[in-house]
Amino acid sequence: MKPAGQLTADEQSAILAERYTLRAEVYDAFWSPVIRPVGERLLSHLPLSRATKIIDVGTGAGALLPLIQKAAPKATVLGVDRSEGMLRLAKQKHTGPLALMDVQKLDLPGDHFDAAVVAFVLFHLPFPERCLQEVQRVLRTGGSIGTVTWAAEFPPPANTVWDEELAAAGANLVELPATDSAARSDSPEKMASLLKQAGFIPGEIWTESLEHRWQAKDHFEYQLRSTSGVRLQSLSSEDGAACLQRVRDRLSRQGGDEQYVFRGEVVLATAVK
Repeated sequence: MKPAGQLTADEQSAILAERYTLRAEVYDAFWSPVIRPVGERLLSHLPLSRATKIIDVGTGAGALLPLIQKAAPKATVLGVDRSEGMLRLAKQKHTGPLALMDVQKLDLPGDHFDAAVVAFVLFHLPFPERCLQEVQRVLRTGGSIGTVTWAAEFPPPANTVWDEELAAAGANLVELPATDSAARSDSPEKMASLLKQAGFIPGEIWTESLEHRWQAKDHFEYQLRSTSGVRLQSLSSEDGAACLQRVRDRLSRQGGDEQYVFRGEVVLATAVK
């Protein structure tokens, strides 16, 4: 595979979608519960109760779809995502329509939806402004959008144990397949600029803190089934087993719940077409 810096925007998005397909179940089980409460709070700032057509852009495994439907019981709620594996899980949560498509090129009619949700999506995209422009196109005049993006992430100290032991064992790094565009949307000012650039009138824009306390066994399972697990597979079975034992030993010695606390800051925004 070409280095990330040599991939086209479409190639980056396609590879990222495939990675999410491969890790859909672990994402849904362990990461989605971390970020879902923030998405739920965003929904409370959107005028959903009277909406008849809503789109959840980058719906992933569909964590927000039941909540959106509850807030807008009369609405048709469409979830779109580029990851087939994520949509298979979303289908288990949502009886409404789902569609496989690139959120930067929505194959949907213009002036169609009353509201759009774009939660934890923009920083994954090579060109987040294209996604917002497409959402603006498919919203009717007066339609609302709500977004959530990362301002900062502070992983649990236990993550460092995994990283250090994998590096010491000579495990391969896992290169991001897509351009990290988090710096484009990591403050209220930047989000306001992106929304205006896409043709929106910004409304509320604010920041919130996020904290999630992992159970030790859940954090270990998540690491083992996500990026750390991929890195382990680059080692021989003997070296991988020895590395995993060192991780267990260090985590056991360090002890304490604080090593499993994830903290973050998010930017939430609403706007109108």
